[in-house]
Amino acid sequence: MINSGMTPRYNVPPQIIVPQFPPTASTNQEFMYMLADGTGGFVIANTNDLLGGLDKIGKEQNQYYLLGYTPPENPEGSCHVLKVKVEHGGYVVRARSGYCNVKQLDLLAGKPAERDLETRAAAGAPGTIQSAALQAPFFYLSPNAARLDLALEIPTSSIQFAKVKGHQHAEVNILGIAYNANGAVGARFSDTIKLDFADKKEVEAFLKKPFLHYDNQIDVAAGAYDLKVLFSSGGEEFGKVEKNPLTIDPYDGKALFLSGVALSTDFRKVSEVDTDMDAALLDGRAPLVALGMQITPGGSNRFKKAETAICYMEVYEPQLRGAEPSDQAAAAAGGAAAKPAMPASPVTVEVRLLDAKTGDQKSSSGAMDVTKLAKPGNPVIPVAFRLPLEELAAGSYIAEFRAADSTHRVVARKIPFEVVE
Repeated sequence: MINSGMTPRYNVPPQIIVPQFPPTASTNQEFMYMLADGTGGFVIANTNDLLGGLDKIGKEQNQYYLLGYTPPENPEGSCHVLKVKVEHGGYVVRARSGYCNVKQLDLLAGKPAERDLETRAAAGAPGTIQSAALQAPFFYLSPNAARLDLALEIPTSSIQFAKVKGHQHAEVNILGIAYNANGAVGARFSDTIKLDFADKKEVEAFLKKPFLHYDNQIDVAAGAYDLKVLFSSGGEEFGKVEKNPLTIDPYDGKALFLSGVALSTDFRKVSEVDTDMDAALLDGRAPLVALGMQITPGGSNRFKKAETAICYMEVYEPQLRGAEPSDQAAAAAGGAAAKPAMPASPVTVEVRLLDAKTGDQKSSSGAMDVTKLAKPGNPVIPVAFRLPLEELAAGSYIAEFRAADSTHRVVARKIPFEVVE
């Protein structure tokens, strides 16, 4: 008997399926048993009888039943608990404890939809759908290597629905390609968004929202790129949004530096045991978290005065790498032999809002100490700031971020945004 718990991934903590690594080396054997149980295997431990262990493995390969079943359709990226039971005594059952419907990185690979979008990407013609918006902030993973957090806003009016098996169904195919200066492909991804509604009434409610949000993450080396993201839900209509140039500055990891800047109106509080974040990590994604909030990058840089807009960025300070938790704890306890857990001078960030046309300063936060936001031993400081939209008139602006450290090095990053009534 096979029973699959079809609970959506956000209600199934990945720890149920993938055992957590033990906190200390003394529990390594416990971890081995957990891993074996979770994958349907067994443990051979505390023995020098290698031949006996190999013999047991050989017998297992010749004495087993293979059970299979087709699970019901479920969302890509979802994880499910799996249990196998035998209604007969005297048998040992070993089976994996769950499975995940993992989304492929290049979902359209080899399909006609991919070839069609590739052809449109290579052509110089713009898309027929003009109101889409794209943002692609970058965050460094290591020297000269970064992660793009792509955020795309797709007009809902461009999505074509059809009746399939009694339901209203639509698919939006998406292709992203980053061409380097030589025209070669530096990075790419493809994906499909599947939308299903019970009837036309639900479709009408969905279409009242102006945009469908889509986000993805891809790794890319430092350099200058022409980023093209295309989408289509069928027919001749398609959208094409470009970031050209998309410049990821070289970074050697040896001095103070700044990431790109993500703009968002979508954020929420999180906890250390938040299951949404667990699910994102299981999918291989890196959530943007600062000040106890998880920020989802937005695809647009246009904000209404009544909205709450957030900027997220990362400050990289190699001086923090040597700060150890034990040193920080000793310093907090006032120990005489405690070593400094942070640099002698703090890392500061100043946020200035400038008029895009005149360059006049509209507001300034002053130099703010962000060192306290760092974790001991981690050179990455995640920071988030609220844009004071209520203080700005409708128009175009530039948010300028300036960071400084104890070496008197100053680095800056700018991002444009607009305010509308």
